[in-house]
Amino acid sequence: MKNHIFKFLLLMAGLVCSVSSFAAGYRLGAGDEIKISVYGEPDLSYDQLIIDSSEKIDYPYLGTIDLKGKTLSQVRNMITKGLKGDYLVDPKVTINMVKYRNIYVNGVVNAPGGYEYQPGLTVQKAIALAGGFLAKYRKTKGIYLTRENETDGMTDEQIKELLKNKEEVDLNDIVHPGDTIYVVSSFW
Repeated sequence: MKNHIFKFLLLMAGLVCSVSSFAAGYRLGAGDEIKISVYGEPDLSYDQLIIDSSEKIDYPYLGTIDLKGKTLSQVRNMITKGLKGDYLVDPKVTINMVKYRNIYVNGVVNAPGGYEYQPGLTVQKAIALAGGFLAKYRKTKGIYLTRENETDGMTDEQIKELLKNKEEVDLNDIVHPGDTIYVVSSFW
C-alpha cells in the first residue's frame, strides 16, 4: 500500500513540475489573463488582468509595460526592478496565469469556435473540445493547423488557398495558444 501511495505522489509531483515548466516558458499574448500580486501592496496587485490587443498594460508608478512575448518571470522581474528603490525597499512580486488565450476549431465539428488553451493540448483533444466531428461526414478531407497570426488580414479565399498548400496535421500534433484548426469535409 505504501508503495502505491509513493508512486502516486511521484506521479503527481512530475505532473506539477511539467505544468510549472510549461508556464515558466509560456509567452504572453493578447487574450491571456494573469494575476499580479505584490506582497502587502493591494493597490499594486490585480486578481484578474486581461491582456488586450495592444499587449500592454498600464501599471501604477511604472507606466506602460509591454507584455508581448514575455514570460511570467520576465514580467515579474520588470515589475520588481521598477518598484525597487524609489517605491518599495524589497518588493515581493508574483505573477500567475489565470487563463490562457483561446485556440480555435473551425469546419465540420459539432461546436466550432474558440476554446481556452490548456497545456499539453493536441489536435485530437481540441477537436473533442469542439464536440467531435459532425456525424453526417463519414470522413474528413483533411485537418489543417495554422499558427497564431498566420492568417491575419487574409480573406476566406486566401485562407482556403493557404490550406490547399499545407500538409494535413496528425491528431497527436501539439496545439499552441492562438492556433486555429480547420477540419475540412468530404461526403464520401
